[in-house]
Amino acid sequence: MPLLDARWPQANATRISSTHIMNHYEAQGSRSSGSDRAKFDIDLQYGQAGENWLTWLGTDQAKVEVKTERDTWATTGNAVFEYECRGRKSGIAVTTADFWVHVFRLGDVPTMAIVLPTEDLKDYLRAVHANPDAYGCRLVSGGDDNAAKVILVPIPNLWQIACRTLPFATRGPST
Repeated sequence: MPLLDARWPQANATRISSTHIMNHYEAQGSRSSGSDRAKFDIDLQYGQAGENWLTWLGTDQAKVEVKTERDTWATTGNAVFEYECRGRKSGIAVTTADFWVHVFRLGDVPTMAIVLPTEDLKDYLRAVHANPDAYGCRLVSGGDDNAAKVILVPIPNLWQIACRTLPFATRGPST
């Protein structure tokens, strides 16, 4: 079966980019004021910068490791990080990637993904390895012949990793 099939909604989706949005905005013409246009231009620049970064991740200039979870995550609520297999470091412990992309699939359909700076993820997993209970994580064996050592991380913790260096993470939410 092809990766994208006419029976799947994403096969019929239109690619919406900041250029597409800009063309739509310009078509609205007289409905908007000059100040609205200035705000849109600034927002457009941010959108295009985000698109450029995402495009860069897909080039050979970026060092990106992609881990894909299949199905089980939806039942357990965990992401799996292998760090050793058959007595040797592996997985997250040996990657030299700048970014770690964790993709979550149900069947053949990707349902979500998170992109993390690899060093931030490694720092978090080192802390978890030292005290898994403090993070709500577990260290277990798995894979073929239970030869791999893995860390099971609740998926919401991944978002905490992404946010922990942001200003609100140290001062708490504003009221």
